[in-house]
Amino acid sequence: MQPVKKQIIAIDDEPNILLSIKSCLSSDDFHVDTCSDINVSIQAMQSNLYDCALIDIRLGGESGVDLFKRMLSEKMDIPVIFMSGNASLKEAVESQKLGAYDFLEKPFSSDKLRLTIENCLTFFQLKNRLSRMSGSQYDQAIIGKHNKVCRLKREMAKVAGTDAAVLINGESGTGKELIANAIHQGSSRSKGELITVNCSAVPENLVESALFGHVKGAFTGADSAKKGYFEQAHNGSVFLDEIGDMPLSAQVSLLRVLESREIQKVGAESIIKVNVRVIAATHKDLKSEVEAGRFRQDLYYRLNVIPIVSPALRERLTDIPLLTTHLVERLCKQHGMPPKKIETACFDVFKKYSWPGNVRELANTLERMVIMGGDKLRVDDIPHDITDTHCASSDDLTLKAYRASAERELIVNRLNQHSGNVSEVARSLDIDRTNLHKKIKLYGIKKESDFI
Repeated sequence: MQPVKKQIIAIDDEPNILLSIKSCLSSDDFHVDTCSDINVSIQAMQSNLYDCALIDIRLGGESGVDLFKRMLSEKMDIPVIFMSGNASLKEAVESQKLGAYDFLEKPFSSDKLRLTIENCLTFFQLKNRLSRMSGSQYDQAIIGKHNKVCRLKREMAKVAGTDAAVLINGESGTGKELIANAIHQGSSRSKGELITVNCSAVPENLVESALFGHVKGAFTGADSAKKGYFEQAHNGSVFLDEIGDMPLSAQVSLLRVLESREIQKVGAESIIKVNVRVIAATHKDLKSEVEAGRFRQDLYYRLNVIPIVSPALRERLTDIPLLTTHLVERLCKQHGMPPKKIETACFDVFKKYSWPGNVRELANTLERMVIMGGDKLRVDDIPHDITDTHCASSDDLTLKAYRASAERELIVNRLNQHSGNVSEVARSLDIDRTNLHKKIKLYGIKKESDFI
């Protein structure tokens, strides 16, 4: 994969200066756009994610400092280096008070220009890294203090500062999308879009059109041209949720894009270069999918550069009190209700339940309790399918009843892992599909109430 070039914009009213800058910086390290008009430069900076802006402090009859002020007012977080051959000391001081990184006096050498830009980029990379080291955004994304959660947060903080592909493994409802969003927001791409694609929800015959776009008339119903998700995420990130459900035909095209950083719209002849980071997630064991021939091995290796595991809620039950308190507080605000306290006995009940739907199921349970309960949430407010089915002591059960309870819980858990796909659950349990349907009916398992 080709290294990503640093994007530079140079703004000056002298064409020879712009030509000289472009010539000096044209290399494997930089891509340079040039501009001589303030309004055009604003439009360019709104449309592209530049790593640095070189601005002449006097742009004909206008001021480069005024341009910088406008950039700040429009929250364009782009490091600025000012240039001038006849600026006053006052203008130079004012520019740096506003937050400009440096001031170059014309004429300057090629070495001086490159060194100043490289130092500027290094400075802002360190600054962004230090701001990410606080980890506050990762604490907000994943609530908990269990050692598995703490390890997850450390991994998120480390990987966010890179441009590597990330594969998030975990059951449905464990917060994989929250993890992807936190990684994107902690990265240098946070100014760009994070486009989320649910691979299991896109029809197989439309996957390539959805990912890469199409031109008008490419197929029946293509009445107009459309940008695909990768083009929309240019200079940002794409989150491919449930990547394990992507058809094999689309996996080939995705692999080509990851290797070349180029897309071709359906029906188009031209190639478009894209600068996109890919974060993928799955509840499936992709190694097993590769062995079964349902997932490409080369794509798996391309995506699995940085594997991250999102732990199931039953693996971190000690986080139940902290997580429950946080969710109840959020739900009360969401529904415009006064804060509600939680009876500590609720925590004990919750810790005895396996939570096949993970945090999503806990949130849905608490939302029901917040809406239907009183000023204080009590054990009596907990839905009966949790207290009756899963909280009975094993000492109170016959062997037959215990087996039935365990079997029901296992089936519900697998249905959750495989998004209700009975065929996949039957395959994972190594039983006949018809037999599984009988057990689902026997145990009264309903999709809408028993798993998320």
